[in-house]
Amino acid sequence: MDRTSLKDQAKAELNPNFSYYLRISLPALLLTAFVALVPFPLNENMHRAGIRVVAHGSRRMMTNGYWNNIAMWQTAVTFIGLLTALLMIGVSFAMIDGLRGRSDHRFSWTQMFKIFERGEYFLGSLLIGLLQVVWVSLWMLLLVVPGIVKGLAYSQAQLIYRDAIDAGQPIGYTEAVTRSRQLMYGHKWEFFVLLLSFLSWWLLELITFGLASIWVIPYRTMTLANFYLKLTEEQA
Repeated sequence: MDRTSLKDQAKAELNPNFSYYLRISLPALLLTAFVALVPFPLNENMHRAGIRVVAHGSRRMMTNGYWNNIAMWQTAVTFIGLLTALLMIGVSFAMIDGLRGRSDHRFSWTQMFKIFERGEYFLGSLLIGLLQVVWVSLWMLLLVVPGIVKGLAYSQAQLIYRDAIDAGQPIGYTEAVTRSRQLMYGHKWEFFVLLLSFLSWWLLELITFGLASIWVIPYRTMTLANFYLKLTEEQA
């Protein structure tokens, strides 16, 4: 699968409709910025406060205050990260519709929160994501590389699940993961290299303090959606 063609086709869909795709990506972009920027200074400040507490010999105060605050923020960041991932899955759904010529590119709140458009979308994406995390983590306990390979193999599960629902042939959560593994057979390296090809864009996001994400995240998401689309077309 030619990476240049995938990216060119993604840009051909994204660029003339950028305003639409940016608006439906906006909640996820804002949450991504929050997760990236807010926790670090708070944790750093709490760490300094913890050091001051220890210096004054009050271990109890440190336990009840410092560590409770850390736990609270870690829980909040985890929840926001999960919500962001689900919103981006919904954006991928909308982008696949655009690539398939099924979208009129008219902005609506349902497109912005497409993952909640149907209960099956939300629940399926959430539970499949949990399965992916558990199974990849178990593989990681063996070695890092097998965990990465399995992560690549399971990467298309939510998209497969959604297509099955839309086709009126719903499947189970584990079946979606199994079909993703089958779909990605012989294509995991292609997908890995495609992800690596965005390394320079990730660096651009970093040096621009996330400002480049306004274009890079929709572009990357559209390209990955196009990868899934071409893969399913090839194996149809």
